[in-house]
Amino acid sequence: MKLTEMKQTRAVALPILIMALTPGCAWWQALVGKPAMPAQSQTATASTAQPPALEAKLDEVNGRLARMEQTLVAVRVQGQQRQKQEVQTQQLMGGLRREVRDTRMAVVGVQRQMKQNPAPDGAATASADFWAVDAPLGELPNGGGKRETRRIPALVPDRAREILVYVQIATGYAKGGPHRFRLSVRTQGDREAAFYLYAVGQPQPSWAYNSDNVWLPMPKNRELILQAEGEPFFGDWNSEVRIVGYR
Repeated sequence: MKLTEMKQTRAVALPILIMALTPGCAWWQALVGKPAMPAQSQTATASTAQPPALEAKLDEVNGRLARMEQTLVAVRVQGQQRQKQEVQTQQLMGGLRREVRDTRMAVVGVQRQMKQNPAPDGAATASADFWAVDAPLGELPNGGGKRETRRIPALVPDRAREILVYVQIATGYAKGGPHRFRLSVRTQGDREAAFYLYAVGQPQPSWAYNSDNVWLPMPKNRELILQAEGEPFFGDWNSEVRIVGYR
């Protein structure tokens, strides 16, 4: 009995096995499914699809990096310039601080001197009451006791109390020996206020000079009197007289 059942089972299973192993069998393909694509083919497909996208991404990243580097360089340059400006400003401020300090010390010193030596009443007005002029009056007399008068020009007003007279003389290769020059103004009646200048003339291969500045009273007749004592000069010499200020 069992032998008969085994024969029947073998007779049914054999055709089914033949159909399953037959190539192209639709039932087998449905049961197993489509064969998987080889790994090499998938890698090749992915590799051909991915490079363009990756290159674009890398280019974008490189561009961003380049822009960041440019920004960093610009920031660094601006920082260096700002630091240089700060150093220059600090140096300038230091110089100004020193000037302010020196000026303050000078002012304190002047104030201390003014407290220790107070000026008399009216001294400040007198020191400021000065006007500079340039009024030439010609040359000195040559000599021989000759007396000349020079008119004080209108540059010096009648209200002036004193005049500042400048006189100079230079002698080179000149004969005449020692000379005394007298400059004076008439004050009251025949009284005169005067000062003197000396010069010597002799043959020599060089020049000699003499000059002076003297305050004289402002004469009412507006005349400056010039007189030279000694033998007249002969040779190289020159001189000048001028009023350079009044008060």
